[in-house]
Amino acid sequence: MTYFKRFLVTGLLMVLFASVAIAQNTLNDPYDVLNRHFEAAGGLDNLKAERTHYMEGELSVAGLQGTVKIWSQKPGRSRTEVDLGIIKMIQGDNGDFNWVLDSNGKLQKITNPDDATIKRKEISIRMAEYEYADPESDVFKVSFESIENIEGSDCYAVKIENNINNDSFTGYYNTETFLPEKSVSIAGENSNDTFYEDYRDVNGLKVAFRSRQIMHQTGQEEEIVVTEYISNPEINSTLFEPPEEGGKDYRFAEGDKAENIPFRFEGNHLYIPVTINCKERYWILDTGASMTVIGEDYASELGLDLQGDIKGLGAGGTVDIKLTTLPPFSLQGIHFNEQAAAVIDIKELNRMLAVEVVGILGFDFLSRFVTKIDYANELVSFYDPETFVYSGDGLEVDVHIKNSVFMVKATLDDDYFGTWLFDLGASSTSLNGVYALINGFTERKGVVGLARGAGNTFNTKKVKCTKIDFAGFTLDDPKISFSYGGTDTVLTSDKIGILGNTLFRNFVVYCDYANERVILEKGKNFNKKFPEGHSGLQIIRGEEGGYEILFVSDGTPAKKAGFQAGDILKSINGVDIKYLGGLTAIRDMMSEEPGTKYTIIVSRDGEEKKLKLKLADLF
Repeated sequence: MTYFKRFLVTGLLMVLFASVAIAQNTLNDPYDVLNRHFEAAGGLDNLKAERTHYMEGELSVAGLQGTVKIWSQKPGRSRTEVDLGIIKMIQGDNGDFNWVLDSNGKLQKITNPDDATIKRKEISIRMAEYEYADPESDVFKVSFESIENIEGSDCYAVKIENNINNDSFTGYYNTETFLPEKSVSIAGENSNDTFYEDYRDVNGLKVAFRSRQIMHQTGQEEEIVVTEYISNPEINSTLFEPPEEGGKDYRFAEGDKAENIPFRFEGNHLYIPVTINCKERYWILDTGASMTVIGEDYASELGLDLQGDIKGLGAGGTVDIKLTTLPPFSLQGIHFNEQAAAVIDIKELNRMLAVEVVGILGFDFLSRFVTKIDYANELVSFYDPETFVYSGDGLEVDVHIKNSVFMVKATLDDDYFGTWLFDLGASSTSLNGVYALINGFTERKGVVGLARGAGNTFNTKKVKCTKIDFAGFTLDDPKISFSYGGTDTVLTSDKIGILGNTLFRNFVVYCDYANERVILEKGKNFNKKFPEGHSGLQIIRGEEGGYEILFVSDGTPAKKAGFQAGDILKSINGVDIKYLGGLTAIRDMMSEEPGTKYTIIVSRDGEEKKLKLKLADLF
C-alpha cells in the first residue's frame, strides 16, 4: 500500500539563459530557436565550459521556509542539502552511485539502481552536455510545438524527446529575449511545470535567480530564490561522497536483535503493537511507505506539533500531509528515539482495515534493520545489519531501492515482465492501471470493486491469472487487481505493478536495506489455496459503529440477493452482528465454501430487510 510518495524537495536551479532582444522574425525551426537561446545565454561554448557550479538559496514549500544548497560537477556528480527545520535532508551522487541521508540521520546508498533510473541518469548527463543541440544527434529528437502565451509573454515551445526512454522536456522561450519563461518536464509518472524569472549575469551567463515549480499530480508548489551562484568553482571531490552516518536512533533491549515478535495478519495486512507514552496501539508494517506515518487523530491525542501543508501522492489521489516529530516509542525488544514523521488523516482508511491502527512503520523504521517476516507463524524479527549473517537456504532477490522503497522484477502469465514495487503494506498484488489497460487486462472477465488508499477511493477490477514468476518461484492462479475506469494514459509509470501480501504470505521474507537485498524462503503455506471472498460484498466499519456495505459487485451472489451500498448489517443467521467477532470474522464468513447459505438482516433507510445469500465462486 503506497500511502504516499516520499516528500523530496526537488527544486534544483536550472541554468537557463536569456539576453537582450534580438531580431524578431517568427521562427518555426526548433534548432533556430535553440541557437538564438544559446547565443542569448552567452554562447554554447561557454555553456559547455561550465563544468561546476554552486548555488545557495531560500526555499519555500508546503508552508515551510528554509534553505537549499547545491553543488554540481559534470558529468553526473551532485550534492543537495535541504534544511526546512523539521525536515533536513542531504542527497548526492558521487558518479558511481546515489545516496541519501534522510531527515532521521539514516544513510541509504543506492548502488544497484533500476533500469529506469539508469536510463534517466544517462539522459540527464547528455542533456547537461547539450547533446540535444546537435541536429545530427542519434539520441535526441527536437521539435517545434507552437507559440504559446506564458504569463503574458509569447513563447516558442520546443520539445526535446529521446530514444532511450519516454521522458520529455519542453522549453518555452520568450519570442523577444529568448529567455526561458517556463519548462514542462515529464519523467515517468512524475511531471511538473517550472517558471523562471529574475535573470542575472554570472560570468557572462544568464541565470534565473527565482524559479517556481508546480507538480502536476498534486499541485504542490515550491519556490527557490537564489542568494548566491558561483560558476566553475573548485569543488573537492570528497563533497560528493556519502557523509558519515550519525549514531543509531534505536537500541535493542538485549544484544543485537529482537526475535519472534508476534504480529496480527488479518485482511492481508501486518499489524504490530507499538508503545508510546505507556499506551500500546497497532501500527501497520509497510515497505511501501517511504516515511513513517502517524494518524492525524493520534498525533492530536499525543499533543504533537504539526507543521507544513504538503500535497503527497497516494493510492487513489492526492494526500494532505503534515510533518511532526514522533516522540520516543518502543515495541517488544526495541526502543526508538524521536523521529520525524509524516501525518495524514487515516480515519476513512481505518474503516476498511481489519484492525484499527494509529500509524504506519515505513522506511524510517524498517531501514534500520534486517527484518524477517514469517507469515505462516505470524512472527517478525529484527536484526542489526552490521552483525546479521544469513545462513538459510532461501533465494536472494535482485532488488533496487528507489525513493526509499524496494523495486523488484517479476513476470505475470509468462508475457508480462517488468519492475514491481515490493510492498509489505499492500494487501493484494496489483497492476498499474495504465499497464493493465494497454495490455488488455481490463477486457478480461473479473470482479469490479472499490478500494481506498491514502489518497481516495477508486474503482478496481480483479481478474484471475495463470501464474506469477518471482525470484525463481512460481505461484499458481494469482488474483490480480488494478484501478479500473478513468485511467489517465498520458503518463506511464516506471513500474508495472505492486507485489503485495497475497504473494508474500507464501514465504518467509527477509528485508535488508543496508545490503540492498531481499531473501525469500518457502513458507509452510507456500502455494496454498487461501480463502477468498465468495459473496461480492465489501464490508467496512460504519461511521457510527457496526458494519455496513461499502460496495456490491455486479454479477455476484450479493447483487442477486439484493444488497445495496450503505446497507447496515444487523444479523447473520439470527445472530446479532455484535456477537459475531468483529470485521475479520464477518469477512471470513463471506469466504466460506461456495454453496454456503446465509440469512442476513440489514437496515436500509430505517427499515429492516431480510436477504438470502448463497456464496459462489466469483471467477
